[in-house]
Amino acid sequence: MKLKRFALRGLIVLFVAVALCMFFARTVQTITTPKVQLVQSTSGRFEDKMTFRAQVYFAETEEFTVEEAKDMNITVDKLYVRAGNYVKKGDIIFTAKTPSYEEEIKKVREDYDAKNKELLELDVQNRKLSKESYQNTMYQQLLDAQDTLSEATYEARYAAAKESVVLTGDVSTWQSQLALSGEVSDDLKAAVNKARTAQAAYEEARAAYFAVLDNKKLKVSDDVFQYITKRNGLMEEIEDLNQKMVTLTVLETSLKAVVAPRDGYIIELKVAEGDTYDGTKVAYVMNKEDCVPVLRAPLDSNSTRTIADGTRAEISSDNYGSERTNVEKTTIASDGTKYLQMPMPETYLSSDSTAIRRFMQDGGVDVKITYRAKSATTLLAPSCVRSDGESNYVYVVEYSGGGFLSENTMKVKKTSVTVIERSDSTVSIQEDLSYRSIADREDRALEDGATVMEYVQ
Repeated sequence: MKLKRFALRGLIVLFVAVALCMFFARTVQTITTPKVQLVQSTSGRFEDKMTFRAQVYFAETEEFTVEEAKDMNITVDKLYVRAGNYVKKGDIIFTAKTPSYEEEIKKVREDYDAKNKELLELDVQNRKLSKESYQNTMYQQLLDAQDTLSEATYEARYAAAKESVVLTGDVSTWQSQLALSGEVSDDLKAAVNKARTAQAAYEEARAAYFAVLDNKKLKVSDDVFQYITKRNGLMEEIEDLNQKMVTLTVLETSLKAVVAPRDGYIIELKVAEGDTYDGTKVAYVMNKEDCVPVLRAPLDSNSTRTIADGTRAEISSDNYGSERTNVEKTTIASDGTKYLQMPMPETYLSSDSTAIRRFMQDGGVDVKITYRAKSATTLLAPSCVRSDGESNYVYVVEYSGGGFLSENTMKVKKTSVTVIERSDSTVSIQEDLSYRSIADREDRALEDGATVMEYVQ
């Protein structure tokens, strides 16, 4: 009986000892074995929310100069618009000062007054003489005909020189010279005909004037002729000076405010306040008529992604909220850069909107696009996909059955994968890992073949 009790006690002690050993062994295993989370891959089309910086783009532009400033230099006083402003015809673009105007108008006015005084003195000295005569009229017509002939012969010779044709001798022989020169342009033929017509008019005026000189009833004395000739010359000079004053005043008035020649967007101002401008360079740039601005975002040259036409896009702005648009097309610039082109929302195109000006001032606006791959692939969290510098891999969890007193064990196997695309939230891989558990977020470094335990939160 005592022996049976002793044996029973021994069995109990043995059982307790084995249980304690198993407990402490399991505790040691729990402490020393890496813990991982088990995740399952999914299958689907890879998506990535991308943000692009899009700029306002005008496909066609037109440059403008202030031609009048060639005749009177100006100093830019105040700019009334900025790049991106929509202007209507007649709106002021900038105002200017004309520092040379006062000096020029003063000089012309002094010359005008001097000529008027000279004319008055001439009339006083010759107050008994007639101010007009038929002889002087015919003489003036002869002078005018001579000027016209001189200009016409110059134009004809210049036109001929451009076609390597030399016109010599009397104007009346030029048509026959053209016939011997082979084929010539219609412009050259017209210039020669104009010279022949001018010569005929000159000969007619010359004959008329000489006829007056031979007619005692029409011919006046030399004193009268010289007086009228000089008087007519002064009258012509006075008229020219008067017209010059008018031209200068009109020019000065027009240059005080440079206005938009038509409706459109100011794309660039080439002048700044305080600049001296002489009309030889571009002053400002506008969009061509009917050219509507669009948004254009550059694509990464290293990216292999293709964003389909029609893909939705969202414009995000702190000042103007969110507006929807879509990718109209992908274009390639002359330098090879690829751009996504998107229509500008109608709310930004209204004439009272300042959005385009603000976008151009800020260097663009953020546009968000959700990229979607064309076909389904295996998708994993980025933390599951690792790299050794040369290749990418994941740790696939493999299970093995335990014995009577042991549990199933899990070991990780290093498995190479081919990464197709990657984003901050998802990695697309080529291999099919359906129904496979992947180790993720381990609490210590893993090695191929290592035993792991599932970490349960």
